[in-house]
Amino acid sequence: MAELNEIERYCRNCVSRDFVNGRGLVCKRTNSLPAFEGECVDYQMDEELEKMAPTPQPEDYSVVVDNEQLLAEQNLPKAVILGVLASIIGAVAWGLISVSTGYQIGYMAIGVGFLVGIAMRQGKGVTMIFGLIGAALALLSCIMGDFFSIIGMVAKEYDISFMEALTGVEYGEIFSLMLENLASMTVVFYGIALYEGYKLSFREQKQPEGGNI
Repeated sequence: MAELNEIERYCRNCVSRDFVNGRGLVCKRTNSLPAFEGECVDYQMDEELEKMAPTPQPEDYSVVVDNEQLLAEQNLPKAVILGVLASIIGAVAWGLISVSTGYQIGYMAIGVGFLVGIAMRQGKGVTMIFGLIGAALALLSCIMGDFFSIIGMVAKEYDISFMEALTGVEYGEIFSLMLENLASMTVVFYGIALYEGYKLSFREQKQPEGGNI
């Protein structure tokens, strides 16, 4: 006599299956309860049933990476090193563009935040520390970019080298200018940069979401 799991395997998906009140699953061939040893030689898959409810394939399931594996793959030192480099590059680029155009471009902060966040993401971070460091570096890069651009404009105006301007300016006035810039619409761009630095610092994944373990 077939065991229950054999009945489930062969008979419920077989074209010869039938259900009779009071008896349950029976075989149309014998008009009796299934009874066989091993495999049923008359078994025939019901293809219509397979079309209506196909057997799930591995690719049908969304991939859920184990939390421990995510934590094992994250690399904070790598993220910080790349984030610092990106913040320096972003600040220098901000300064060069501002000096070359003659305008203090506040929306450069958006590009800086994006650059830092993408660099931090290379560390495959999933914990909050990655986002916090990314946001801090994005803010620092914005401040440095603003500072470099002001120094560069001073050097250009007085026709002196950048280093001469850096060592000869009155820093109190420089910081006052930076505060004035921050009090304008620049503060909005700084906020966007902070958000990008935080949000983009996490690895791309569907689940779990970045920063939530």
